Parts: sequence; C-alpha cells; structure tokens
Amino acid sequence: MSILRLAWNDGSFIREGIYEAFIDQVYVDKAVRVGNNLCDQVVVIYKVAVGQGVRSIRERYFLPYYPSSRFAAVLNSLYGYLPEQLDTSELLDCECFIRICHKPLPSGKTWCYVDEVLPIAEPH
Repeated sequence: MSILRLAWNDGSFIREGIYEAFIDQVYVDKAVRVGNNLCDQVVVIYKVAVGQGVRSIRERYFLPYYPSSRFAAVLNSLYGYLPEQLDTSELLDCECFIRICHKPLPSGKTWCYVDEVLPIAEPH
C-alpha cells in the first residue's frame, strides 16, 4: 500500500536564499531515465519555513553513494561525517538549512532546486 498526499502548488517558486528546513521524506527511485541512461536516485523532500507557512521542495541525488557525491555532501552537513552505511529513515525530521537556487532550463521553464544543505549551528 502507498500513502498519497495532496500536493498544494500555486505555481510559485520558493525564492532564492537560505531557509530553515527539515527532511520530511526520503525514498529511492529505481531505474529512473536520465537522458539515455537508467539510474537509481535518492529522493529527499525538504519542508521549508517560508514566511508564515511551510512549503515542500524535492531534490534528487544520484546513486551510488560515494564520498564525492552530492548526497555525501548532504550527509556530511547533517552528521559532520560520512556514515559507512545509512538507513534512510534516520534522516527523517533532521533539521538543517538549505540554499535554494533557480536555474533557467532550455525549455524556458525555471528549475527551483536545493543547491546546498547546511548544518544547524550548535549553540555555544
């Protein structure tokens, strides 16, 4: 059984900048077509505090998980190290800051994406 959630999207993008966020969902998409290739991807859905509300942004990270991958950079920001093995459910509710960027696509549309994940600073 799968749980489906109604997606409320008014068509507007989250503005570029750094936002407080937490990880709401993590799952693996198998055999995703990217160009002429098939690859596995980790999909992370971040919930972002925007103004008085909360919005979602989905980011995809290519697998395999290796030390110089974008996904490894996310884990290093969240944990301060790279785990040898990871149960993705451990990422749920992790708090962080994310940098949102926009990139124009050749189609004329705009891609709103998570450029960087930053750790929540520990109080001194």
